[in-house]
Amino acid sequence: MIDYIVPMVFPQDRAWQANLRQLYGRTYNAASAMADVRYRTWGTEHLLIRCVKRFMPWLHDIIILLAQESQRQPWMDAEGVRVVYHRDFMPEDKLPTFNSRAMEMYLHRILRLSERFLYGNDDMFPLSPLKETNFFVGPIPCQRFTVKPFPDTPNQFHRACLGGLNFVAAQFGKHYTHTWLKGGHSIAPILLDTCRHLWERFPKVIEGSVTPFRDARNFNQYIYGWHQHFSGNYIPTPPPRKFLSVKKNDINEIKEALLRPDVSIVCINDNEVADDIRPYAKVVRECLERRLEG
Repeated sequence: MIDYIVPMVFPQDRAWQANLRQLYGRTYNAASAMADVRYRTWGTEHLLIRCVKRFMPWLHDIIILLAQESQRQPWMDAEGVRVVYHRDFMPEDKLPTFNSRAMEMYLHRILRLSERFLYGNDDMFPLSPLKETNFFVGPIPCQRFTVKPFPDTPNQFHRACLGGLNFVAAQFGKHYTHTWLKGGHSIAPILLDTCRHLWERFPKVIEGSVTPFRDARNFNQYIYGWHQHFSGNYIPTPPPRKFLSVKKNDINEIKEALLRPDVSIVCINDNEVADDIRPYAKVVRECLERRLEG
C-alpha cells in the first residue's frame, strides 16, 4: 500500500485567521493572511485531489493535513479523502503551527500511515497516468538528487536546506559548503522506516528545528530523501516532472506546460513577485479541467 499526504490551508477561514493573528501579532489582519504567499489559495485544491485520484488510482489513502475543523471543505467528504488535523500527529507544545516544514517533521506520527508513502505540496499536479513503480520499486524509493553549486546569495529556503542536508550528511562523514544535493521540487517517495530511524537517533536535534513560522533553522521533508540517498536505498528514476514559478514563467509558459502530454507532474510555485495571482489561477484551473476531461 502507498498513501499520499498533502498539507492544505484555506486562508478565508476566520477561526484560522484569528489563531494566526494571535501568534503572529495584532497587525496581521485577514487581508494579510489572504494575500500572504505562504497561505493564499489558487482555488485548485479540489482539482488537485481529482488529478491525484484520476492519474494515481492505485493509492490507498489520500491524506489531507488541516489545522482544525474550520478548515474542512465540503468537497473533502465527497471525494473520500482522509482528513488529519495537526493535533492528531503533532505535539501539543508545537501548536498552533503555520509552517509546513514543522508538519513534515512529524509525518511518522500519523496513525495508520503506510510504510511507503508520498508527500506532495498543493502546487504539485499529476497530469498523466502514473504507476506505483514511478515512485517505489518494491520497498525502494525512486528519487534523484544532483550535486549543484550552492547559491552565492542564499535565501532562507537555501539556508534551511543546507542545514538539513548537513544534519543528514554528517551521519555519513560528509559536509557541504559550496555545493548541495538538489532534488526536483516534486512529489517525494518516503519510507516510514526512514522517518522513524532519524527520530530514534536524533529526537532533540529534530525538535530543535521546529518553529511555528518558517525559519532558516528548519529542517524539511528533504531530510528523508537525503538519508535514503546516502544510504544507497534509492533508484534514480523519478517520473518526468517540470517546475515552474510565477517569478520566472509567464502565463503562456505555464499553460503550455500544463497541457504537455509528455510531463507527468507539474509544480507551479507561487512567489511574492506576483501581487495578483488571479490571472494565473484562472489559467491553471482551466488547464486542469481540460486534463481531467481528456
